Amino acid sequence: MERDRSSSYVAAALLLVCISLASAPRGTEANIFGGKLYQKAQQDCILFMGINPLRLDQYKKFVYPPDRDTMCLIRCIGISLDFWDDILGFDVDLAEQEFSPLVDATFKKYLAGNITLKLELLDPLDNCARAYYAFRTFRAQIRQFIGTGTTTMAPSVNFQPLTAVQILDIIVDCAREVNLPPSFLTSLTKGIITDCPEVQCLIRCAAVRTGLYTDKDGALLANLHRQLDPPGEDLASFSLRQGMCLQRNQQPPTADCCTRAFKQFFTCLRPDFEQFFIRNRETVMQHFLYKTDQPAEDRQPPWCRTMCWIRSGAIWV
Repeated sequence: MERDRSSSYVAAALLLVCISLASAPRGTEANIFGGKLYQKAQQDCILFMGINPLRLDQYKKFVYPPDRDTMCLIRCIGISLDFWDDILGFDVDLAEQEFSPLVDATFKKYLAGNITLKLELLDPLDNCARAYYAFRTFRAQIRQFIGTGTTTMAPSVNFQPLTAVQILDIIVDCAREVNLPPSFLTSLTKGIITDCPEVQCLIRCAAVRTGLYTDKDGALLANLHRQLDPPGEDLASFSLRQGMCLQRNQQPPTADCCTRAFKQFFTCLRPDFEQFFIRNRETVMQHFLYKTDQPAEDRQPPWCRTMCWIRSGAIWV
């Protein structure tokens, strides 16, 4: 679908967004996309997709729970109004154009980066989820930028997030406790994580020691959300995404504690930890683990396997 076909419609809708966000003091989701064209596109998509019409009242209040029908609804609306394309993704240029001067080139770059970080965590073939989380990130960043705020479920009151360096220190301590061979610890700095009993127990030890996991309760999602602070994603969305992954990777009752932590907790949370270490790469690279004679291109934050940023450059592994 050509983007210019309905750019005038999108302009009107986004202008209403800008006006309503700037004038309304309350932090309600109803301040996002209040235009008649958006509502018309939403109603048409509900009819086209065969979604229960009783949900229309919920959607009119701009309450979009992360279920499958809602995700595909957002994709349908996005395609209709040209702010989403399955190949091109979310149109941040349109956001800059239609929200100017609120959205300038600097904020557009920030928004695009946050959306990219979110989409890297998703199945590249799941266009409904990609459209939904891109749109959700967009709304969250716009609301935060204007200052209306958002409401999320409260994390554990006694949990204090750790710095990336503190987590590295815990990993080193756990490596000693589980008698991890030095060569394996060196491999971690290269993004190479071997599936063996020692590494499995290292992951369990670090997850428990950081307050992000227990053998009884598994992944502590509220703590993880606060620790990882995923851009543009509230606790409810994060918990649903991770909960689905944890369920898919549930281990049999006969699995030992280390295997369960590695093959369930670590499998699901690894992409988010990769992004966390990438965002904190400057402090990570100052840790003594990386003060060695090995070439810079061989040193990567632990758990990193996709794109690892090393100082001023990026390396694909």
